[in-house]
Amino acid sequence: MIKLINLSKELFSLGLKKSCFRIGYEVLNRSGARRYLQPVKSCRNVPRTAYLGEKAVDIQQFRRGKRPFFIPPAKELAAGIERIPQLSRENILREAGRAERGLIKCFSYWYADYGSPVNWHLNPVRGVSWPSNVHWSKVMTYEKQCGDCKLTWEINRFPHLYTWARAYACTGDSRWLKDWTAQLQTWERDNPYRSGLNWHSGQELAVRGLSWIAGLYLFIEDESFQEEDFNRLLRLLYLHGEHVYTNINYARLAVHNNHLIGEALLLYLLGALFPWMRGADKWKRKGRKLLEKDCLRQFYSDGGYCQASHNYHRLALHYYLWACRSGECLGEPFDEEVYRVLHRSLNYLLSMLNKQDGRLPNWGCNDGALLCPWTSCDYSDFRPVLNALSYLTTARRCFNDGPWNEELLWFWGINALMKPVGEYRYQNIACFPVSGLYCIRQGPGDFAVLRCGSLRDRFGQADQLHLDLWWRGLNVARDGGSYLYNDEMSYHHYFMGTSSHNTITVDGQNQMLLIRRFKWLELVKAGRVVIKNTANQLEVAGEHYGYCRLPGKVVHRRRVVLTDGIFVIIDYLTQTGAARHSYAIHWLLGPWPCTMVKHRHWWRVDQTTPSGSYTLNIIILDQNFKPRAGSNCSITIGAEEPAPRGWESRYYGRRQAIASVKAGCSTNKDICVISVFSPSEANAPAVVII
Repeated sequence: MIKLINLSKELFSLGLKKSCFRIGYEVLNRSGARRYLQPVKSCRNVPRTAYLGEKAVDIQQFRRGKRPFFIPPAKELAAGIERIPQLSRENILREAGRAERGLIKCFSYWYADYGSPVNWHLNPVRGVSWPSNVHWSKVMTYEKQCGDCKLTWEINRFPHLYTWARAYACTGDSRWLKDWTAQLQTWERDNPYRSGLNWHSGQELAVRGLSWIAGLYLFIEDESFQEEDFNRLLRLLYLHGEHVYTNINYARLAVHNNHLIGEALLLYLLGALFPWMRGADKWKRKGRKLLEKDCLRQFYSDGGYCQASHNYHRLALHYYLWACRSGECLGEPFDEEVYRVLHRSLNYLLSMLNKQDGRLPNWGCNDGALLCPWTSCDYSDFRPVLNALSYLTTARRCFNDGPWNEELLWFWGINALMKPVGEYRYQNIACFPVSGLYCIRQGPGDFAVLRCGSLRDRFGQADQLHLDLWWRGLNVARDGGSYLYNDEMSYHHYFMGTSSHNTITVDGQNQMLLIRRFKWLELVKAGRVVIKNTANQLEVAGEHYGYCRLPGKVVHRRRVVLTDGIFVIIDYLTQTGAARHSYAIHWLLGPWPCTMVKHRHWWRVDQTTPSGSYTLNIIILDQNFKPRAGSNCSITIGAEEPAPRGWESRYYGRRQAIASVKAGCSTNKDICVISVFSPSEANAPAVVII
């Protein structure tokens, strides 16, 4: 009965049109009917006229008359790479050599062995392979045996092709082209059309297709690129376009997020760059219309993005960078509204940036996606994409010279590296009420970001009133991240849930009801945001109503006050009745040594950071603002039982143990919790006035 009630709530939230589509979609998949509507075929048996149309083009004709694209010539790339500081040719070549042996840099951080020749269906963590002979609509039934599909999809996105492209730009060696064309041959052989995991997700097809298009334009003039290689690539691109076009309504009606942008972009580029390909006209029209209409509605008026995730926001922006640069090169620029939307996103992300390392709070779902892994910057560094957005929308860079400039080189060529810099001026308080983020800042590396906003779209994590805090460029109170979507489910629930965030839980429950892996019901509402900005003090406050579903209708209100480098966080838990609840405040600290002592009624936690000692003081008060007896506090680092606690994941598929501080009490009265973050030399509790 509960499942039926939740299902009805879910369908109601989707609306009639989307619900009808989703029901029909699931019926076709689960009944097996889709296998007959979209039968499996051999990629190699597709006639040349089927994918090239009547005006067949060979490789020489393509070289002479190819449509313009933004990838610069290899010689210009080589000259540009020489001008970029902190860029090591040796590291590029070393990583390219690893990829030849099947050692692929996954999610821009860690290496996995996919074999040589590559096993395109391998989950390298479990050492098992997904079946290659199961229709794409049925292949997910093997998830329990095969593990997280993203670990297999990662190599099929061809991230190493960007490394080979960089190596080719550095050396001009055809070896890297030959490695790619050899892999295309085995990929085609091992992935029959519509069969297996690699035909399941339209976005995966889009990311793969985009990497192949970039490879084609970089390598096309190389004599080692043979007619057979060219035909195989076009054949595969055609099948990718046909499959995405046929199934794009799933992204449009069922998920409506960055999947749709990526799929629309692939259709637009296939139609624009290969106009003689069968289906090109309708693909181009469909893709461009979606990019200028439906997809653009995913961006909020304050610069934020519908998926409530900085990483997904970056992915969406990268898609649009590809679209805008392609349109400019083709002489058909996108509507000005697209550029205005991207500029708002630029200011939004810059306002929460830690300038020292280019990081943002690890906010929202983070699946490790990086569409353009063509710089030496860390995966968490947002300076490459922000620099490119600034150049696209203002014709100026927003950062001085550094390895992030390589993204400019790939999009615009060497001249972009010499353009002037217009640095961003930080505000003391930056407010994004539609997205629900508020940043108070004392300097480039000293700031806090509060999450407080009612949910508007499909949402990933239960994190209302979460606070990220930075001191001297260090993330001293942080978001846990995501880790894995489709494996080790206790960790998936932990990272999605309220208990991993820097906020307060009531009775150990999440702020929303999780009914499936990615589906929340009873979406939390938030409001009553107050902003204060005086000469000596910055303050932001807000509240959420996620626990009003519990007896007593508990409301959580949080004030964050910044005075002279000291952050004071005051949490109020109030209820309309006298129900007894267990309250717990949680702070996830950094990966540094820490100690805890109790002094009178305060718990003091000291972090020994690379920039000095930093202290958290916590006290729990009763409804009369007197220290409450019976309170408790603990530190845990990397616990697995009875439930995960004290873990962080900054890179998909990797987690590290860090300090988790939790203080709480059980009561049927209102309470107040005060947390004070300050440099250890400051006598912080003494400055707190209740």
